[in-house]
Amino acid sequence: MATPYRIKRSSVTGKRPTLADLEKGELALNFYDGHLFAERDTGGVGIGTTIALLTPWIEDFGGGKITFSGNRVIIDGTNSIQIPVGNTAQRDNVGTAVTGQIRYNTSTSSFEGFGSGGAWGSLGGIKDVDQDTYITAESAAGVDEDRLTFYTAGTAKIVITPDGHVGIGTTIPSAVVDSSNSKILNVGVVTANTYYGDQIIGTPTNGSFRAGAYTPVVTEKTKDSIDELNYILGKLVPTQPDNIGGVSLTLTGTAGNARLCSGFTPVNNTNDAAPVAGTQYTRNVDSTISTNSITDYGPGDSGTLTGYVNTVGVGTTTFGVSFGLYAAGLNSPVTSGAIRITNNTDAADSARNTGITSLFYEVYDVKFLNAASPDGYNEAYITHGSNTTNSVYWYEDPSTVSAPVLSVTTTPVTPNTSTDVVVWSSGVPHYTESSNNAFNYVITCTNATGDMYTQNTFCTTAQTTGFQDPGDKNYTNFAGGVNPPAKNFGVGSGVTCAISQAPRNKHYSATSNSTKFSQYTASTPYGSGSIRATISESINIMGSSATTSDMDEDNILISSLGTGSGNATRVNAGSTGDTPSPVQTTWDATNTPPAVYEAIVRGGDLRHDVENYSSGWLPAGGPDLSSGRTGSQYFQVLIDRTNVSQFNITYTGNIAGCWVCMPDNSTWTTGLSDTNGWANMFASYIGSGVPRNDYPGCATGGVMDDNGGTFTCTFGTESSSNGGGKILVRWKLAANDFINTMSFAST
Repeated sequence: MATPYRIKRSSVTGKRPTLADLEKGELALNFYDGHLFAERDTGGVGIGTTIALLTPWIEDFGGGKITFSGNRVIIDGTNSIQIPVGNTAQRDNVGTAVTGQIRYNTSTSSFEGFGSGGAWGSLGGIKDVDQDTYITAESAAGVDEDRLTFYTAGTAKIVITPDGHVGIGTTIPSAVVDSSNSKILNVGVVTANTYYGDQIIGTPTNGSFRAGAYTPVVTEKTKDSIDELNYILGKLVPTQPDNIGGVSLTLTGTAGNARLCSGFTPVNNTNDAAPVAGTQYTRNVDSTISTNSITDYGPGDSGTLTGYVNTVGVGTTTFGVSFGLYAAGLNSPVTSGAIRITNNTDAADSARNTGITSLFYEVYDVKFLNAASPDGYNEAYITHGSNTTNSVYWYEDPSTVSAPVLSVTTTPVTPNTSTDVVVWSSGVPHYTESSNNAFNYVITCTNATGDMYTQNTFCTTAQTTGFQDPGDKNYTNFAGGVNPPAKNFGVGSGVTCAISQAPRNKHYSATSNSTKFSQYTASTPYGSGSIRATISESINIMGSSATTSDMDEDNILISSLGTGSGNATRVNAGSTGDTPSPVQTTWDATNTPPAVYEAIVRGGDLRHDVENYSSGWLPAGGPDLSSGRTGSQYFQVLIDRTNVSQFNITYTGNIAGCWVCMPDNSTWTTGLSDTNGWANMFASYIGSGVPRNDYPGCATGGVMDDNGGTFTCTFGTESSSNGGGKILVRWKLAANDFINTMSFAST
């Protein structure tokens, strides 16, 4: 049987039935409140049987109503809806909150809802989820500021004021323009670093553009007009000054150039290829480098200039314009680290690029100044913007070796007497130009290299007056040497080189050490040292080739004189005295010792000789001429020429007398019977006829001088043809007299 349906009623305000008042199926109506109730059985889901309010709204009897239509609730009224109010801590927690819930948050003074992203957020999209980015129309309710404030990350960033000012980055936009370009202060004037968009030029104030180099169109974009104007102005702008790209730097104050030794791995501080043994590099030793100034390069009004040593910046300078509204140039010299900038001036002053109009560009000079230089191989260069100079390279030499030292470790060994080649002059032995006559010795060099060397041929020499040049020596000439040499070659223990030096093809007596063996000089980057081998003996040398530039008793020059050939030769003097009976017997140069009255031709000189050649002279075996020869000594010459009536006699030196004779001319000898046919060159010719006893002089044009010159001998009316062409010239030498050269020639 069905449960009876009953309605119970009450007119007491707030009266709510209990379970005891209702049974299942019964309704209770409070006529005063307008509420309808029923007993609800939940079927044991936790609450049990209870009384449920069936009318959850309250009608205000004023004309409003609540209507359920489908899945919507319609509230028809003119007042308001009251929703939950609480602070942030009183929200439903995420996990229990349901999408679609709304409330008023008293912590943020704003409405909020639970929705997108499973989080509480601002209603209407004016706040982000964490509510630190939003827009307000007033700082507090009812303030009526009439200003919009835009907040990001909790901080006001943009303000629009009632007077139309817009502040970006400021909350008090009072000025029209921000000169720092950091804020927009006024809606009517916008200052910005970049504008993306097209701006139309528009019509100018006077209604049209005037014709010129370029006439804009009112519909053109400003960017296109600027591009066109820039193109036209570019034709008027002068060419920029040269930049430093590819410019060469030159080191100053270095220790010169040197080559790198072999046998070790030098430090390579660069990013380039390692230095190579044998290659020449600039050498530096004071751990700093400077360069020449590279001058008048640009742009001197912009960009950053940096000097690098081995890719490490050692000085940086930023340029600024030196003229106009924004002048900020360097002008005066500036040192930044190891970089020195000078003459940062208008490009109109440039000597490199002339003719540049002033106030367009600037130029500058730059150099390295005392930049630190580490040991090893280094490079330096300068950059300015995208431009870079050529690199300059050098080797910082850490070597501590001293200058090279040369010594003679083996005294010169004289030629072997069994194989030497000896010739004779006036009974005195002489060495000839022959390898058998070479003197052999050994030199030693210490400190031949360090890290570097100058050149392979580091030991140089030259010939002396008496001896041939033995030749320069390179490192391979020294024991254990290679080219390029090893590092520290000869350091601590010297290295040796054998030297062989032979006489020259020359008539000479080498009496001083400077005329004997060559001086060797060893040169390295660390200094130089010299040595000369010495020997106590004097050395007589005779050339193997005929010569007339020195005294040669077998070959005395005759030039274009009379008829005949061959040069004059020495003959025996015959006897002592100025005018003995003339003889013309052949001279024997090997005869030793010569007669005490015979002068000696030794080493290319004719001399009054009292030397002891048996001791202190080489070759050995010479005569002792030190006794019995203090008196006058004579040198007699035979000239074989016909058709000679006069001739010139030339000599250099000092003499005591000179006589001339035609021994086979009877007219001549008869007229000069008192002097055995000898006419005197120290006396004048009489002027006619033939010289005779009372006028024995034969000098014409001036008598002979005792200290050299050219003098003319005359036979008067006679000719050498009448004496078979034989002419004798007799020279007298007193103590210390000598003749270096002698010759005969036509007048």
